[in-house]
Amino acid sequence: MAVFDISELAVSAVMMFAGSTVLSALGFGIGVSTTPVLLMVLDAQTVVVTVTTVSVAVLVLTLLQTRQYLPVREMMPVSIAGLLGVPLGVWILSSASESALRISITALIILLTIAFVFRTRVRIRVPRPLGPLVGFVVGMLLVSLGIGGPLVVLFLLSREWARHVVRASLAFYFLVIDFSGVIGYGVAGLFTEERISLILIVTVPTLLG
Repeated sequence: MAVFDISELAVSAVMMFAGSTVLSALGFGIGVSTTPVLLMVLDAQTVVVTVTTVSVAVLVLTLLQTRQYLPVREMMPVSIAGLLGVPLGVWILSSASESALRISITALIILLTIAFVFRTRVRIRVPRPLGPLVGFVVGMLLVSLGIGGPLVVLFLLSREWARHVVRASLAFYFLVIDFSGVIGYGVAGLFTEERISLILIVTVPTLLG
């Protein structure tokens, strides 16, 4: 992969600043808000690895702020199931073609947007026993495509928890999945020198956001 030029670095920095602002404010959304633009300047694999990796720092800060509201018992089954989806997600990201990743990411963004808009208009209650299944699917999607968080949000909203409880739960779940995904990326050899340099550069605007 070629070394990133200044325009690619600038776009990446701006988008990660904006995406981390969304993530820290809402507890989710960094993938959906940054990926469409980043895909115009970077390859899909680099986008997913970068967004997932830099999200870890924001999620740590968010969880530290909201840890007193975290319903650990309720979130453990969902998070453990999500961990089971991480190896599959890493395998998909490392083996899928560039075109397949781009098409899948674009299609998922459209579907999740439709689902979220539909949820705001029609009351949908996701049965609690489906939590681990949601956790597994989203864990796989987050690590492979960098997107999938809104599915967990829809599940947690159906629990009718307070806003700060939902935010703490999202931070915990995403941190577990993203951190595990970063380890998986390392094992799979997805951290090239260029990607590590990009991650270090965009970490500053991400933390500012």
